[in-house]
Amino acid sequence: MSPHPRRTPRHVAATPERQFLEPAGLGGDEGFRLLVECVDDAALFMLGPDGRIATWNAGAERIKGYRAGDIIGRHLSVLYLEEDVAAGRPQRLLAEAEAQGKVRDEGWRVRRDGSRFYALVTLTALHGPDGQLRGFAKVTRDLTARRETETRLREALDALRRKEPLSLMGTLVAGVAHEVRNPLFGISVTLDAFEAQYGHTPGTERYVSVLRREVSRLNELMRGLLTYGRPSSTELYPCTLSSVLAEAVDATTALAREWAARVEVQVEPDLPRVPMDPGRLAQVFQNLIANAIQHSPRGGTVRLTARRLQDEGATRVECVVMDQGPGFSAEDLARVFEPFYTRREGGVGLGLSIVQRIVEEHQGTVSVGHGPEGGAEVRVCLPVRA
Repeated sequence: MSPHPRRTPRHVAATPERQFLEPAGLGGDEGFRLLVECVDDAALFMLGPDGRIATWNAGAERIKGYRAGDIIGRHLSVLYLEEDVAAGRPQRLLAEAEAQGKVRDEGWRVRRDGSRFYALVTLTALHGPDGQLRGFAKVTRDLTARRETETRLREALDALRRKEPLSLMGTLVAGVAHEVRNPLFGISVTLDAFEAQYGHTPGTERYVSVLRREVSRLNELMRGLLTYGRPSSTELYPCTLSSVLAEAVDATTALAREWAARVEVQVEPDLPRVPMDPGRLAQVFQNLIANAIQHSPRGGTVRLTARRLQDEGATRVECVVMDQGPGFSAEDLARVFEPFYTRREGGVGLGLSIVQRIVEEHQGTVSVGHGPEGGAEVRVCLPVRA
């Protein structure tokens, strides 16, 4: 009897599949162990023809969380999400590998602790000299970090693409403002002179009224375009949000009186300070309150709330504006932030587009939906930085 009996390595089980895979000239078990163990950045293991795990390397233990003794002999499906197992994905991949020789697949997998990771898998069918299926070789790489990086890069590129047309819009608006404002001012002054000289006569009053209304509408459009095309704020300073909300409510007092509407404000005390451009952020809530008033029935109530939120260790301030109107239709929900999209007669459709742009400048988010008691609600979340 040899004084040094050969023992099977900890991560590699002695199986017919392994014997089939042993590379010639590397010393049998030791050669196979070196081949498998040198791969530490990927899960490399073998499966029997029935899909049961036959070998397990250190990379597999690190990525998937199972020790060799806990996983060898179990079916491949233990490594897949429940919904993938229910859909028959592991069995389908085994069948495709057997038929095609090799398949590549990527998607979410599950670790022993239940956490998920994004994997790139190569599954290769192994046949013996007689052509019979002997098993499968499986290599799995954890691409979670790479996927998250690519996602962040895509989001950054999307943001740059969005900003490019906005920058062009700003340049365009600056030129349009010079070209349009002067004629608008001339029309308005001419109307004033006309009324001063001829007064209000039955034959002219209707036409003057129409001209006044259209000039007012064009002025509103110009103000919206100038705000929408204004360059992003570069410097944000920690300020108290309650003062910004109060300024927005004050700015909509005349509109609320016109619609006989009531604006209720509920601000949680001692809200944390938010990095902001106060003037730009006040424009956000002024637009939202004005929209809510105009979409509510006369005599309705608009509610504005602000509170602190704690989410995964991050502090945010959430502001919600709710109205008593008909709410958003399915089409509205998909398009409300598009420039010039509006269902309000006489509206220019830039209010929510301006809101979205300014909130994104403040690294926040804005979403729309239906209130718990009907009507529309717009939710703005702003980050708090210490």
